Amino acid sequence: MHKRALFLVVTLALVSSPGCRKGASSAPKASAAHVPGTPHTDETVAAWHNAGLATEGFAPLQPPPNGASYCEHGTVSGVDTVVCEYATDDALASGIAQVKEGWARVDVHTGVVLPTKHTTMAVVDRERREPSGKTISQMVKVFRNL
Repeated sequence: MHKRALFLVVTLALVSSPGCRKGASSAPKASAAHVPGTPHTDETVAAWHNAGLATEGFAPLQPPPNGASYCEHGTVSGVDTVVCEYATDDALASGIAQVKEGWARVDVHTGVVLPTKHTTMAVVDRERREPSGKTISQMVKVFRNL
């Protein structure tokens, strides 16, 4: 049960930020859709899987956090991961900044957020399951080649 609670805390730290509600209106949001011209979350997860990494539990986040148009959360070889697609350069830059701000608030020791086109991968190893960094390094290499 402790691992499940920690998982939920890490997930919230990855995706919640006061800034993600900027410009929010009371009108209902349309269902999230993939962003054209950038690697989609399912393509990213498939690429990691095809590279021999264990991908588990990836599911859409509703609403997408940090100004993203579409996001999915899951684990890659036990490491918490969020993949998001952004519609614009400004939304991408703001989303990356918000992830880093969220991590600073919860004292993340090992975290990587990086873009490829308008898609980001945000990886955090709060449980220190990956002390060698091999999994995260392999994830970054695959992600950069998308």
